Amino acid sequence: MERMTLIDRPSARRSVDALTAIGFGVLASAPEPGLFMALLTGIAAIAIGLWSRGPRAGLGGLAVLVVVSMARATWLDGHWLYVAEELPPALMRAGVPWLIGLAVRQYIVLGRRADRERELRQVQRLAELKERATADRLALAQSLHDDLGHSLSLVALNLGRLEIDPALPESARTSLLHARNDLAHAVERLGDSVSDLRSGAPVLPMGAASVDALLARARAAGARITVQGLPEPRRLQDFGGEQVTRVLQEAITNASRHAPGTPIDITAADVGAELRLKIENALGETPADAHTAGTGLSTLESELRAHGGELAAEKTDSAFVLSAVLPTRRQEQSTHDDRAVEATRDVDESSTGRTKLRQRLILASTAAIVVVGLAAVEALTVVQNHRALLSAGAFSSISVGDARAETERILPGHELPARRGENRPDDCHDYAVTANTFDDAAGDVYRICFAQDEVSSTEYIAGGQR
Repeated sequence: MERMTLIDRPSARRSVDALTAIGFGVLASAPEPGLFMALLTGIAAIAIGLWSRGPRAGLGGLAVLVVVSMARATWLDGHWLYVAEELPPALMRAGVPWLIGLAVRQYIVLGRRADRERELRQVQRLAELKERATADRLALAQSLHDDLGHSLSLVALNLGRLEIDPALPESARTSLLHARNDLAHAVERLGDSVSDLRSGAPVLPMGAASVDALLARARAAGARITVQGLPEPRRLQDFGGEQVTRVLQEAITNASRHAPGTPIDITAADVGAELRLKIENALGETPADAHTAGTGLSTLESELRAHGGELAAEKTDSAFVLSAVLPTRRQEQSTHDDRAVEATRDVDESSTGRTKLRQRLILASTAAIVVVGLAAVEALTVVQNHRALLSAGAFSSISVGDARAETERILPGHELPARRGENRPDDCHDYAVTANTFDDAAGDVYRICFAQDEVSSTEYIAGGQR
C-alpha cells in the first residue's frame, strides 16, 4: 500500500509565521537604510499588519529586530550605546507601519463582524416576532372559539325560538330569517377563521367579490346605500379586497348602529398607487357623543397603518365621515418589510455604537503607541545627551596644554559614542552641546583630544560634519 505523507497544516503555518518574522526583522534591522530600503520596510510592515496572522508575525519580527540590533551593536560595532542610537528609529520605521496595517485590518474586521452580528440579530428578532405572533394567534383562536362562538350560538338559538313564535307577524318572521342567515354566515366564517388561526395558514380573505355581497346583505337588512367610483372586483384585489371589505363593513355597521335608517354614501377613487374611500352618513337622533370612533375603528386603523394605509374618522355638525387610504399590495409588502427592519433598528444602533467605539479604541491605541514610541526615542536621546552634556562655559575654560587630570574634572562622566562610519581620532572625546533635540545646536559636539596627558586640541563640530 502506497504511503502518503500528510502536511501538518498547523506546523506549516508556524513555519511560515517564523520565516516571515525572521525576514521582517532582518529587513528592518538594516543599519542606516536608504530611501529604497526604508520604503521597502514600510510596505512589508503594512502588508504584515494587514495579514490575518499579522500580529504574531509582526511581534516576532520586532523581536528579531531587537536581537539583531543588540548583537550587531555589541559584537560588530563594539559599543552597546549604538543600540540606543539605532534601535528606536528602526522600531519606528518598522513598528509604526505595522501598527497602521494592523489597525486598518482590525477596523475592517470589526466592521464586517458588526454587519454579520446585525444580520443575525435581525433574523433572531424576526424569529422572536414570529413566535410571539404565533402565540397571540393561538390565544386569539381559543378566545374566539370559546367566547364569541358560544355567544353566537346562543343568539342563533334565541332567533330560532322567536322565528317559530306564532304571535309574530310575517314581516317580523322575514326579518328574523334574514338575521338567522346572516348569523349562520358569520358563524361559518368564524369557524373557518379559527381553523386557519390554529393551523397557521393565512386567513382566507373575504375578497373583492364579498364587497357586492356585503352591500347586498346590508341593503336587504334595510340600509340605504349609494356607491360611486368603486373599481371592479379584479382591481380591488390589487388593494387587498379583504381590507376594502373591512372598511366598508365597519362603516356600515357604525352607521346602522348609531344612525339607523340614515342614507350611507360611499365614494371611491382609484388613483393608481392607492385607493381612497370616503363613507359618509347623516347623524341620527342619538346623543351628540354617541357616534364616535369605537374600538372597532381603532383596531381597523392600526391594521391599515401596519399595512401602509390610513384611516380617519371625522364628525361634522350634520354628518359622520370615515376616510380610508389603501395602498397597492406591492407598496404594502414594502412597508411591511420596512417595519420589520425598524423593529431591530434600536438594537442595531446600540450594536453599531459599540462597534464604532471599539474601532475608535483601536485607532486611538495605535496612535498612543506611536506617540509613546516617539516619546521614548526622544527621552532616550535627551538622557544620552544630558549625560554627555558639556556647558559652553566649561568648554571655553579648557585650553590646549591643560593637564589631562585637571581637564577630566571638568568633563562629564560620559561621552557620546562615535557614529557608525565616523573616523574619530585616537584619544578624542565628543560631548553634547545641548540636550534639547529641538535646539539649533542639537547634534553638535565639543571635541576634546589628548596627547601625552595634555589637551592637544579643542574643537566645536557641527552635527552635519561628524
